[in-house]
Amino acid sequence: MATGSKDQLLRSRAAVLLGISSLISGQRGRRERGTVEVEGETVGYEVRIVDARTTEQRAQDERRGRPDGNLIVVVPGHAQTVDGPKRLVATATLLSRSKVVWCIDPIPAKGGDRIEAKAIARAVRERISAAFPVTGEAGAGSGLSTKVTLVGWSHGGAEALRAAEEDPALFSQFLGLCPAGLEDRNPLEFVCSFGLAVVCILGKALRGRDWGYLTDALRVGADVLRGLIQDLVRSRSPRRLIEDVRWASEKVSSRTFGYTGEVVLLLGQQDAVIRWRDIFPDCEHPDEIPESLPVFQREHFPHASRVKVAAIEGDHLAPEAEALSFVQLGLGLLDQLDESVSLS
Repeated sequence: MATGSKDQLLRSRAAVLLGISSLISGQRGRRERGTVEVEGETVGYEVRIVDARTTEQRAQDERRGRPDGNLIVVVPGHAQTVDGPKRLVATATLLSRSKVVWCIDPIPAKGGDRIEAKAIARAVRERISAAFPVTGEAGAGSGLSTKVTLVGWSHGGAEALRAAEEDPALFSQFLGLCPAGLEDRNPLEFVCSFGLAVVCILGKALRGRDWGYLTDALRVGADVLRGLIQDLVRSRSPRRLIEDVRWASEKVSSRTFGYTGEVVLLLGQQDAVIRWRDIFPDCEHPDEIPESLPVFQREHFPHASRVKVAAIEGDHLAPEAEALSFVQLGLGLLDQLDESVSLS
């Protein structure tokens, strides 16, 4: 690479990182609450909306009747609030074509993940209808002016998978970041693997004196603790929290899984919670995953229009702490990456 090109790449990367930090530190976005009715149950939810469009982009979108590219909707991990994946949301906002990201967190419902997934689908559809009303021929046939790239991290990946199957016309793309829902797990083993991963992540940060990584780990951990306490107060039932773990341990994808959109899964090579080797037991190296995709798609996503899977550097925290790598690759594979800020 020529020196000039390398310098330009470094400047671009620095500019992107500065923009991400600005979105995080500036607390960009607004927080809203709402409810939806699902199978006779009123399910509450919280949504954090981050909109980084310029005035010119907003005007163009209003004339077009929709954003340029898909709206990005993020479902955070187990017990996380909408403030948990701050770096993930900020990075997706900056790198996406639409420049609009919603992070949505349903309040625990009596019916569990199945009901919460339906609540996510219904809430997003209702909000899109209000925020981007259909004009002219936009969204013809679906009643929508824009489509959604649904992003799920960890247990949020399992919830997002269920929501995507509920409304594939709305959720045209699914991006799973170290997602649960791809295999059945023993709940106790699942919890233990998560605990071990926490210890390893903290140890790695301390040994390497990576204070930024440690800060992200502690921030996400504090958010999870806060979310668990809030969920306990809302449900007034420790049993409900235990059931959350059971649902997170269940396999969602299957031979009968009905989702028809595009699927991209990004797994962490060092992830001790969602282990890529368990999902692809016949592969000895991540480079062998593409050869296994036909069988994997038939077993997990038989109706999907396209399935891409990659195992990249990172542990279970990486979709947040190293969001740039995960978001750039994921949105790039789904054609939702703003090429003007691409680092490739």
